[in-house]
Amino acid sequence: MEKPQYIDWIVEETGIVIKDDIPLKCYKIDYKDDESILDDWALHIRRNYIEDTELKEDADDNAMTIEQYLYDYVIPQKGEELGATVRSADITEILISDLLEFVHQYSVPRYKLKNRSGKNNSQQGTDVIAYKYKNEDKTSNDKDELVAAEVKATLSNTEYTPIKNAIIDSRKDEHRLARSVNYCRKRLKELGKIEEAEEVKRFLFKPDNNYRITYVAAGVSSRENVDDAIELDFSGEELEIRKNELIFYVHGKKLMELAHNIYQRCCK
Repeated sequence: MEKPQYIDWIVEETGIVIKDDIPLKCYKIDYKDDESILDDWALHIRRNYIEDTELKEDADDNAMTIEQYLYDYVIPQKGEELGATVRSADITEILISDLLEFVHQYSVPRYKLKNRSGKNNSQQGTDVIAYKYKNEDKTSNDKDELVAAEVKATLSNTEYTPIKNAIIDSRKDEHRLARSVNYCRKRLKELGKIEEAEEVKRFLFKPDNNYRITYVAAGVSSRENVDDAIELDFSGEELEIRKNELIFYVHGKKLMELAHNIYQRCCK
């Protein structure tokens, strides 16, 4: 995907840790009241749901304007049952996908939000899958990397709880990752993204085609500023961080209000 302009609003904050000096990759969304960047962000969000090439044809097939088709069939709406919850979940998964792709230079398949059976129906499985090939020609190398990210968000409050919840639920990815990768491959083929599907296929067979797996636990909430040492209500095994696990925290002021502002622009 094209790099959205809002990425320049994401500022990394170094030196932030959680309990027992566990390192944290911390980022602040330092956004401004810039109409053009907010509109560009909304367009980027919309393209995660439906491609430009499909939109007019789908609207015409349903005898609707593009705006009405997006409103009725594609974009979660604030006043609908689960609409606000789905907006929160979707925008944060897109945010972490963008962070991995445009800041950390991974390839991130965009498949989960496209052609859902209902616009407020969430897809099960690993929240975000990303990968990186060691070789430029994308031949297999044991330093190739697969990323499985668990994303948790509470955009309507300032708690650190999503970090804890993401760490705990990230452990599920060890059991569901293979199924999620296979589903990703099949969905990409259905969407006509054949080359991308072949790239993902490389990560189906770890015993025969070795690569590294990195688990990412990503929490997002609406804090304008964070503490240098974040206290979480952890104990015992809950606090055990795997050596191949990274913890992300993304924060910013009034993120639910920001999400609604952006989503209102998605039906243009």
